[in-house]
Amino acid sequence: MNALRISPRYTSLDWQASDSSAPKDWSKAADVVRDRLDGRFLQFASNCLKEKHSGFVVLAIDCLLAETIQQFRDGVTNGHKRSEEMVKRFLEGIQFQPDFDAKAREAFYVDIRCGLLHQAEAKGMWLIRRKQAALLQKLADGQGYIVDVERFHAGLQDSLNDYLKKMNQICSVRTARGAFYEAESDTASTQ
Repeated sequence: MNALRISPRYTSLDWQASDSSAPKDWSKAADVVRDRLDGRFLQFASNCLKEKHSGFVVLAIDCLLAETIQQFRDGVTNGHKRSEEMVKRFLEGIQFQPDFDAKAREAFYVDIRCGLLHQAEAKGMWLIRRKQAALLQKLADGQGYIVDVERFHAGLQDSLNDYLKKMNQICSVRTARGAFYEAESDTASTQ
């Protein structure tokens, strides 16, 4: 039987062989997630950054991943009609603060995320640059923003790394405690 390749190093059979209730398999699951996101998206965005005019494609890939990472964090299995919520919550992360206030998060979602993914353009008054003094700066007239694509991409990578480190810490703590707990039954969670 041919297995579906879900990342460069793993197939659907590898994932299905993991036991989500067994802490020993959690770090493997985190590795599968890292391999999928890095092997299918991040490494290509990082390689694109080497090209002078790649800001749009890198931010487009980063927008896809920002939404995905936030869905992992929140345990969202069906993100249908939740893109705006996911992207804005992702930009609340420490890697994007204090630059992305509520107004900037809203503008980024509409003008960058939706603009790039739906019309292949930065909408509104956004400029995508490199080597800026800050991740995000307001234009002098206050009507738009300059986003540093290199800083944004680095923040996204850091955000994913932080998430996966937390997963590894959870696995290590549970294993160190010798805590191989049985999964809670549905009836226990409703009592």
